[in-house]
Amino acid sequence: MNNGAVMTDGDGAVPPAFIHGVLATIRRRWWLLPAGMLAGLLLAGVYLARAQYLYSSELKVYAAPSSSGSRPQSPLGGLAALTGLGGGSEAVSPFRFYLDGVYSPEVANRMARDPAVMHTIFAGEWDARAKAWRQPSSLSGALRGLVAGLLGLPQFGWQAPDANRLQGFIADNVTIRQSVKTPIATIGFDYPDPVFAPKFILKLHQTVDDYLREQQAARTRGNIAYLAGKLETVTLAEQRQALVTSLTEQERLAMLAYGNAPYAADPFDQVTVSAEPTRPRPIPLLIGALVAGLILGAVAALLLAWRASAARPLNG
Repeated sequence: MNNGAVMTDGDGAVPPAFIHGVLATIRRRWWLLPAGMLAGLLLAGVYLARAQYLYSSELKVYAAPSSSGSRPQSPLGGLAALTGLGGGSEAVSPFRFYLDGVYSPEVANRMARDPAVMHTIFAGEWDARAKAWRQPSSLSGALRGLVAGLLGLPQFGWQAPDANRLQGFIADNVTIRQSVKTPIATIGFDYPDPVFAPKFILKLHQTVDDYLREQQAARTRGNIAYLAGKLETVTLAEQRQALVTSLTEQERLAMLAYGNAPYAADPFDQVTVSAEPTRPRPIPLLIGALVAGLILGAVAALLLAWRASAARPLNG
């Protein structure tokens, strides 16, 4: 009597007799295999019928030539010599700030000022007639609240769409891939509307670039005012030369910030959008459902056989 343990031979391998017994048990309830596969197909079909199909859009960008041009060896130039600050580390490029700025709160705050963006992304919560946000009511939301209450999980009240929610949306749906072989970064965005998706990426790109441009413009204005004031009071020739060098560099940065060309990142090409939805993928999903249904059918056949054998002594 093996008490349900798997018998092995001297080498620790499962003997063929055991495998044949398992296959024979499954064959006796063979109808569970197609039943499981059919159930898997039905569930996959229901999911595909209710799923939201997403189109993939991408924008390739690279560091704008204006922001990656030649710079002084020290990021502070002659000003560092005046103040005694060392120029030991190079300045972070505007392109690096651009990639990080995609997910920043300030960029989301600026994007949220556009009603078209907010009303499209959070369309299910916008009442066009009342021109106001409303809490959506759905069975899935009610079930989630019920389950959270039963499990003692924290529940948070509904919050009207704002910059915070838009920032979360960007963090969840916008991806950035940067190649180690090329200086190009790819911004990706998957969305059900193939017309809105490229518009959203372009607006996001422009918002980040404009934000960094404005920051640089404000910074250089302050630096130029400070250096110009210093230049009026300093008399030593060496210090005046250092101030002039720094002032020249700040004027160059101001010219870049106030120009019309892209400041931090330049699009490599137009936004590309997939011709067909990329998610979900029906064929792999259906194949996976068939395999999962087949496995579940086999497991069900073995469990039923085990229950039947366990109940025999009680009925004997």
